[in-house]
Amino acid sequence: MIVSSFGITQLDAIEPLNEPSVHAFPIPPLQRVKNFSPEEFEAFIGEWAISCAKQLYKDVYRIGSSGDMGRDVIGEYADGSCDYYQCKRYEGKLTPSEYWLEFGKLCYYTFNKDIPMPKKYYIISSQGIGAKLLRIIKNPEEIRKGLIEQWDTKCCKGIISGQKIDLKGSLLDYVKNFDFNVVDTYSIEKIIEEHRKTNYFYFRFGGTIKPQRGRKVLPPNIPEQNEFNYVNKVLAAYSQYKRIAVDLNMLQTIPELLTDFNDNRINFYSAESLKRSIRDIFANEDHFGVLKSEMHSGIKDFMKSDFKDGYKKLIKTMHESTRVNLSVSIIDRELHFITNEDRKGICHHLANEDQINWVI
Repeated sequence: MIVSSFGITQLDAIEPLNEPSVHAFPIPPLQRVKNFSPEEFEAFIGEWAISCAKQLYKDVYRIGSSGDMGRDVIGEYADGSCDYYQCKRYEGKLTPSEYWLEFGKLCYYTFNKDIPMPKKYYIISSQGIGAKLLRIIKNPEEIRKGLIEQWDTKCCKGIISGQKIDLKGSLLDYVKNFDFNVVDTYSIEKIIEEHRKTNYFYFRFGGTIKPQRGRKVLPPNIPEQNEFNYVNKVLAAYSQYKRIAVDLNMLQTIPELLTDFNDNRINFYSAESLKRSIRDIFANEDHFGVLKSEMHSGIKDFMKSDFKDGYKKLIKTMHESTRVNLSVSIIDRELHFITNEDRKGICHHLANEDQINWVI
């Protein structure tokens, strides 16, 4: 997992929900959201935030836990400022009595400088916001008045377990001057409709429209710097096979190897285009890393076999890669994106990262 400047992990990779319930039965999205677990609901809001606001935020983090300080999802701007999304999943519409504690956390933790003051603080409820709470959200002074009135009952002993936090002195002054205009909400219906336009929607709710793979990238005429490592490994395998030093210039005089070399570069760039498509669909999730790991697991024992030279090891491993089961990844299992060129190209990505070698 990647740790951010907030000391939290980036939005976790999603896993599809139970397939029979998502893809086989037509349950309306709004009803499915109401049935989400708290963790699933937070992940759903994270998907929506990172997909629908990707041009707004530099990054989106999901931290929902006992130590979230009132922030389940954070949208971080390029300048380091942020928005907070607090997700609530109750049996009915969210009421003020259920939310005073969260307002208290927002004030206390920003007052204490445990978290920065957000640009916006969004209240998101799986069952929607009740009329009374919605009226309070739209009137910052009602939030202030109600929070001060309810502090002793709802906040004093609830913000930090086992600790009493009285509303007095500088903390009281802070609440009296707090800018509650930052508080806002999104209707769950609007979130679902915006989520419908994302690549995550198919995996959350099913349907017939799957994300599409982008166009394949063709290799440039001359290998670029990002290719040098795997290219040098291929040339070393050729050199071991021919028993002479084969470089890019010498390669032009050996037709059989030149054709093989061009095919290997096509495979590398096929896998590169797959990587870019995955990034476009899933934002931060490292599904390509899962594919590399599974491919490495599938070929590493085979590569311990006896080979006459590096070239034989290369071509036989390329064939073996087409037989490796990658269905652990939703990229293969659900989207069926992966071609044999991708499989071979993933091997070259592994070589590019020094995880495998061809010379024996």
